[in-house]
Amino acid sequence: MITLQDILSATGGILEQGNASRFSGISTDSRHIKKGELFIPIIGERFDGHKFIVQAVKKGASAALTSKKTAFPKEKTIIYVKDTLKAFHQIAHSYIERFKIPFIGVTGSSGKTTTKDMLASILSISGRTLKTVENYNNEIGVPKTLLTLNKTYKYAVIEMAMQELGEIEELAWLTRPNIAVITNVGSAHMEHLKSGRNIAKAKSEILKFQKKKDVAILPADDKYFNHLKMRAKGKVISFGIDSPADVRAKNIEFRSDSSSFVIETKSFQIAINIPLPGKHNIYDALAAAASAYAVGIKPSQIKRGLEKFKLSGKRLNIIYTKNITIIDDTYNANPDSMAASLSVLENHPPRRVAVLGDMFELGKIARKSHENIGRLVADLNIEALVTVGKLSEYMAKSALSNGLRNVHAVRSNNDAFKVLKKIVRKGDTVLIKGSRGMHMEEIVESLKKNA
Repeated sequence: MITLQDILSATGGILEQGNASRFSGISTDSRHIKKGELFIPIIGERFDGHKFIVQAVKKGASAALTSKKTAFPKEKTIIYVKDTLKAFHQIAHSYIERFKIPFIGVTGSSGKTTTKDMLASILSISGRTLKTVENYNNEIGVPKTLLTLNKTYKYAVIEMAMQELGEIEELAWLTRPNIAVITNVGSAHMEHLKSGRNIAKAKSEILKFQKKKDVAILPADDKYFNHLKMRAKGKVISFGIDSPADVRAKNIEFRSDSSSFVIETKSFQIAINIPLPGKHNIYDALAAAASAYAVGIKPSQIKRGLEKFKLSGKRLNIIYTKNITIIDDTYNANPDSMAASLSVLENHPPRRVAVLGDMFELGKIARKSHENIGRLVADLNIEALVTVGKLSEYMAKSALSNGLRNVHAVRSNNDAFKVLKKIVRKGDTVLIKGSRGMHMEEIVESLKKNA
């Protein structure tokens, strides 16, 4: 329960009218408002929530914030603030100060969702764990998640995404993570941030509000490791495979649908078998294990949590149909995750087909990145490539020039499916991956219906 005084104290807002003293919850969506809730109208690029305040109060909201001087129904409580989004963050930040539990923030260019889910799987063995769900990893989703916290939770694992400098800093201020995890620094968001150093700077914002007693979990194999380490204010726990690290993997074995390895620290060794293929997933498991270790979780619980972990939808989801195997990795894509998924495909016998779509937000490196993926497909043990989209034509041309002959470039998901109907054989494994805006799950659904 949140009171009117809680709202006024957190935001410095002014009570314009009304006398509601407490609220059953907080909502930013007038379509799903519940009786007794406080409505917070957010101003976005394509909408202004202020237009829906009247609708929200008619549906049962007992109060609303506003940053605009407008007439509202007299019987409802209206609180004026300068910026409704900032006020939303202030409310969530003030709310979570009631809870003395570990808050773990997770960011990175790739692997942050998998790491977050792995860590939550481990922590849930010890106690109830709050975690961000779906795409609730931004300036609206994070405070929404935090405001669902209650006394039954023992841990909170919060994923933080960004596009521009300053966005992670705001989420870090809001969450104040005791443990901050950076999975890696890749080329995602190059369009906005222009350089790898800027991307590293943006990711390191998660460390800004930490104290000496807090912990940073950092990737030892990353080229920006020292850059990140210099910005840590407390203890650093490194994780890695190829470089010396506090938490590292050895004795690695890959199979088509799983990976086995040994997690080694100064204090313990545990043999792990995760239901995920690919080196990138071992990095995510190490980051999760390092975080759990920092919280004080027992090695046996780390093992159990990792081995019972299940991926969120559309992330390396292996679908076995009557005639073919489909690797649905359509959630999103950048050059690093695309290369990782292709390495997984390569381990699937007997015949492999890659269906790859455009990768967005790469700016000046977009052409080169797509060409590099095309070259990689030609170098790997992959028999056919279907590209979808304008940028991915660079992939197709690169694959052809590097010796792959079975290459098809199309502009739509429907055309890609038409090509697949002609070239896919019984027993083939088909990887489907592209940026979220390409909606390549449409190809997955078409294949499932017709496989």
